[in-house]
Amino acid sequence: MKKFIVLIVLMLSTCLIYSGTVVNANDIIKKINSGEEVVYNNATIRGDLDFRKVDEITLKKEFFSKNKTYTIHVRVPLRFSNCTFDGDLIAYFSDDVKDELYNVRFYKDATFTNSNFKGKTAFKYVVFREDSDFKKSTFKDEALFKYSVFYNDISFAGSTFERDANFKYTRFKNDALFNSCVYKRIANYKYSDFDEETVFTGCTFTDEANFKYTKFPETGMFEGSKFMREANFKYAQFKRGVNFKDVLFGDDVNFKYTKFRADVNLKNTKFEGDIDSKYSKVNGSSFTKYLLNNR
Repeated sequence: MKKFIVLIVLMLSTCLIYSGTVVNANDIIKKINSGEEVVYNNATIRGDLDFRKVDEITLKKEFFSKNKTYTIHVRVPLRFSNCTFDGDLIAYFSDDVKDELYNVRFYKDATFTNSNFKGKTAFKYVVFREDSDFKKSTFKDEALFKYSVFYNDISFAGSTFERDANFKYTRFKNDALFNSCVYKRIANYKYSDFDEETVFTGCTFTDEANFKYTKFPETGMFEGSKFMREANFKYAQFKRGVNFKDVLFGDDVNFKYTKFRADVNLKNTKFEGDIDSKYSKVNGSSFTKYLLNNR
């Protein structure tokens, strides 16, 4: 009986140690450089995870510029689940003094599910060739994904953005899931390209939501979302329509020059601010006329 109790205690101690694992960020870089798969669950990553320390870096030739652009090649899978990143995650860096720019290309999976990013997350210009996943994560500082490219499905579902969420000029080549996200500062998707299904259902936009010039080749899904400040869809393109069912627009909405090439679902949609729909068309008809006939 005593041996059994001791065994149970040892097992519980092992579980506690595992759940409280602290990993030095440089140890992750060492694994990448040795070609080892990176997998962590319930861990705290201590220090800045700076991908500039990865060994395989190539200089991109710029014939008409004095700037030096370096590509960092990460060829092993990275899988983080329920992890906390205490420092910054640096997959992009710009040195204005040396005129140097660094960005990462992930060739394998790069997943960060249910993670807590306490520092900056710099993924600007980063390329995700395989699966990437950030669902149910919390970004304490700016989430910088400007100019990034996602080749496979990507999910940020259920994530919370404490500061700006910057996806300006980002390219989503497959399904992009942002359902149930909470944006406490600016949500910037200006000039973003979504090639496949795009889901923003059940989101809360506390500050400005900027979808200006954004392209939605599939039906834009915003059902049940709340826009508490200005919602800007100026020049946006919805090639197969958009679903605004049960959406609350708590402030002004800008649909100026917006192109709706299919039906717009406005069932139970609430507009509490001004609507600018100048030059906006739905299947060739004015948006104002469509709004009056379909609410």
